[in-house]
Amino acid sequence: MAAVKRFRLPASPVEGSLEGRAFVFSGFAVAVLAVVIYGQDYVVPAVGLGATAIGHIVSYRERAQKRGKRRQVLLAGLVFATLAYFLADSVGAFFGGVLPQANFAILLVAVTSFDLKTRRNCYSSLWISLAILYLAAVYAWDYPFGILVALWAICLAGFWTASHLQRMEARLRVPVPAVAVALGGALMLGVGAFVFIPQPSIDPNGPVLVSLPNYAGFKGELENPALPLVQLTGDPSGATGSLDLHFRGRLGDAPVMYVRTGAPAYWRGLVFDTYSGGIWTASNHDYVTLQPYIPARLLPPAPRNNLGTFVQVFRIVRPLPGVISAAYPIQSLYAPVSSLREDAYGTFRTPDLLRPGQTYSVVSYLPNLSPKELRQDPYVFNPPDEDPAYLDHSSLSVRAQALATRVTRDHSSNEYDLVMALTSYLQQSFQYTQQLGHVPAGRDPVDWFLFDVKKGYCEQFATAEVLMLRSLGVPARLATGYSTGDYDPVLDQSIVREHDAHAWVEVWFPNHGWVPVDPSPGFSALAATQFPSHWAASGIARLIPHLTIGAPIAALGSLGLLAVIPPAIAIAVLVTLLWAWGRRRRRRRAGTRMEPGESELVRLYERLQRRLGRHRAPPETPLEYLRNTAAVQPLLEEVTDAINEGAYAGRWPDPGLVRELERRLS
Repeated sequence: MAAVKRFRLPASPVEGSLEGRAFVFSGFAVAVLAVVIYGQDYVVPAVGLGATAIGHIVSYRERAQKRGKRRQVLLAGLVFATLAYFLADSVGAFFGGVLPQANFAILLVAVTSFDLKTRRNCYSSLWISLAILYLAAVYAWDYPFGILVALWAICLAGFWTASHLQRMEARLRVPVPAVAVALGGALMLGVGAFVFIPQPSIDPNGPVLVSLPNYAGFKGELENPALPLVQLTGDPSGATGSLDLHFRGRLGDAPVMYVRTGAPAYWRGLVFDTYSGGIWTASNHDYVTLQPYIPARLLPPAPRNNLGTFVQVFRIVRPLPGVISAAYPIQSLYAPVSSLREDAYGTFRTPDLLRPGQTYSVVSYLPNLSPKELRQDPYVFNPPDEDPAYLDHSSLSVRAQALATRVTRDHSSNEYDLVMALTSYLQQSFQYTQQLGHVPAGRDPVDWFLFDVKKGYCEQFATAEVLMLRSLGVPARLATGYSTGDYDPVLDQSIVREHDAHAWVEVWFPNHGWVPVDPSPGFSALAATQFPSHWAASGIARLIPHLTIGAPIAALGSLGLLAVIPPAIAIAVLVTLLWAWGRRRRRRRAGTRMEPGESELVRLYERLQRRLGRHRAPPETPLEYLRNTAAVQPLLEEVTDAINEGAYAGRWPDPGLVRELERRLS
């Protein structure tokens, strides 16, 4: 029993502050608002908010009453009912499957709000609302979300202040000059730290829990799903194994996914190695089935002279084929599915479509692909895995082969210079357009592009370079996916739209593997991933959202410019505490330490003045205040005598006597 008492939590005081409870409810309302705005979920948040408001009223009115067993049993049953709702919606999507975690937390707050009696109960409600805010953050990828975070922090600070002032029976007021100085100084320090402190170098590892799993499994053999650049043919499911250069559909401006990352990159999807008659296909149909989390030990080792790793978190906003788009090469990945399949080209597939709201995360290597590094590779003609498909250029006309030889004649000292010479020629001599008609019947798409129209879209540029490089003995293949998209270096986020669907070239370098090269005008010829800045304003979110030692630092980085707010709040609290501590030390040194009964008597005197409706003016003495008060009460005379005796004679009353006077006032 002694051991049990030793570890028992101390009793939490009954929370009587109406303002404090208002702050608790406001913090929950902010979290619910975040779910409504970013999760686009309305029914459960509205019901939960209304029920919580009623629960707070009931809890406040009955805060001094003893907890009844019937109510405790009823609330426990409702908690289990919310858990059953969560399981039903998570596994079976019986209620739509929209944000089941957030809805569960909202209902949990609504149920427990009917029993918020103590200060500890109120804090628990605030922490659950913080969890709701976190769940909404999975869908919040813009600046205004920082406003909601700041509002919730204000609610937390407001509750802390109001509850402690209520305990001291003081009014809810703050020292405006001190708070203004603290906030201003903290904001300046936060901005300075944000601008001048370079980002930390922390190696992330481990899986990332980003959304509930999809339990659909693979059926049948692996098929190449239809991507935006792929012409749909035949199969009603949309599955196809080819990319046809004769046709191209129109691509709009609608977003297809958001990518949170500190390093904008090409988001590679499918790879094709065989070209014939204007159509690309994948010749190797082998695959392996893997678990949804693939650690680094199951993937190829880091590239030579690797510069580090960076994280991408993908949020899908429209239905997409089950292809994991990512920056390559991949170190590890996690997708919320039952299993993954890796094809012979290193692309990962999911069993079902990627649906709006799903998220997955990838950790990719940052290979050193500088010109100086690539120029060191030997110029050899052996394709990887001795696969002859990577050197097959039988579909390329003699005229196009001669053009490739002529363009690279003076740049064959090393492989990199040869590749860049051909890439620069295509970028400078041809026009890029997404508004191009169909290839005329009977015409070879590559020759029609090179010698007739001299303009085209990315597939034609990439196809021409792949075949021309192969004719020069350089192994190459076609990669499809998405270009970087609209990258915001402050939010560390790319918005990838339909028209960002892209095709480029992957060239084999013996010491560096497959290197992305882009011959399309307006794009970087060497499509290597690079951090736009090594300062805190961008790039730091590459660590998000790995739960490592550096997770707190990474969490701040994911906010971009809004990362100033959390440090500013922390610094403001620290400055305020230091200010209060210093003031207290000065009082002690000045001999202003209060005697027993003094603080209680002063508070009682303040309460009595509020009851009378007039506070004592600064020049008034207690006796003058007594004479100038119209409705003189006996209690005021006694308190005034006690104040004068303590202030001038140093004889403060016993605390027990002060409590007796307080009972007479109430």
